[in-house]
Amino acid sequence: MFPWQKYTGRMVEIIYGDRSGQFSKRRIIIRSVQPAFIRGYCMEREAVRCFAIDRIWAVQPVTSTKRTPSTSARQRELA
Repeated sequence: MFPWQKYTGRMVEIIYGDRSGQFSKRRIIIRSVQPAFIRGYCMEREAVRCFAIDRIWAVQPVTSTKRTPSTSARQRELA
């Protein structure tokens, strides 16, 4: 089991498989961790989303991000 709690409040990049079998790479800021899912802000969709833990195929912490005015405003809004 991956220690998701230590990434709460941080940005990670995930490979995620949806219900239809399509894979996508997402950058998310983890907001909360539950036993079966992660709630986070998806940078690509610009919205809060829930991700089923059993559909996450890979994870990598994002060590540096290029901040844009809209990204910074969204992060302040979610804090």
